[in-house]
Amino acid sequence: MTSPEHESAVRRLDAGHVEQERLRERHTATIGTSAELRSYCRLGAAGEQVAARETWLRWVDEGRYRGLNAGPFELLAEQTLAERDQTRSERNREGQASSGLPDRTGRERDVSARRRDELSLLRDQIATDHDQEATDLDAKDDLSDRHTLRVEELRAHARAGRIRAGGDRDQAARGRAQAGRDRQQAALDREQAAFDREDAGTDELTGARRRGVGLKDLANEVSRARREGASLMAAYVDVDGLKSVNDEHGHAAGDELLKAVGGGLRRHMRSYDLLVRLGGDEFLCALPNVTPAKARQRFDGLRAELKDSVGGSVSVGFSELGDGDSLDAFVARADSDLLARRIG
Repeated sequence: MTSPEHESAVRRLDAGHVEQERLRERHTATIGTSAELRSYCRLGAAGEQVAARETWLRWVDEGRYRGLNAGPFELLAEQTLAERDQTRSERNREGQASSGLPDRTGRERDVSARRRDELSLLRDQIATDHDQEATDLDAKDDLSDRHTLRVEELRAHARAGRIRAGGDRDQAARGRAQAGRDRQQAALDREQAAFDREDAGTDELTGARRRGVGLKDLANEVSRARREGASLMAAYVDVDGLKSVNDEHGHAAGDELLKAVGGGLRRHMRSYDLLVRLGGDEFLCALPNVTPAKARQRFDGLRAELKDSVGGSVSVGFSELGDGDSLDAFVARADSDLLARRIG
């Protein structure tokens, strides 16, 4: 059963719809003179101001625009503004009337939708007439076609530009994806370069560092030991009888002996200890934070392993880094200790 408030709201909506029909008919009557308005605009655009003024006065005398002191364009603008205000007022009244209802019926929604459609059509018609009037003012009749063609050309150019922009965005996306792949490849290349640098500084026969890079690494170890106040031992290693093995059994046998010495040194040293092949049968080891007794114990184990595996041996001299030692003095003292042990 329909409540009194609901019936009152429906009556108000119907009354608003009737008023909206009246406004639309009034606007349609005004728009119906658009041919006369365009004639008036052409008179003004052609410089015939007297004829245009006489046309306007005749319209006023006929009562078409009685009480108005503005041209046809201002009249349409005022009517549009009045309709907009009327529409807003009606929407406010509709909201107030329906705010107390628990639910809006389908009929109310249909009425509101129909009115919004009608208002949209009126606004579209007003916008279309304004566009036509502006075109009539901007150019004479013989330039209208050219102007329209120019507008179409500009629109076509804009469409082509949007298509190109879409293609550019797609290309940019592909470029970003390729850039990501390039960055990944660059990271792999950097890793490979680091590996290559490391590999380039490694003696392929023994796995020890080559002399040039090895001595630089030893200088870094000396600097770190002094900076941290840590101890550092150097061991100068010489492979015994390598020349005799080469002469009697060939260089292949000598290489096998060097491989065995290099492998044994790495097994008896820690992963962060430094192993350098100085050349030929000479190696240099750097052992941080190791006492002289511990260092000698490590190389005693190496001698025993070499004797059991390949029947070879090594001579080892030691030195401990002092406060005033240079790199050369530090290494030379280990070499001197090796010679002294051989003589002794």
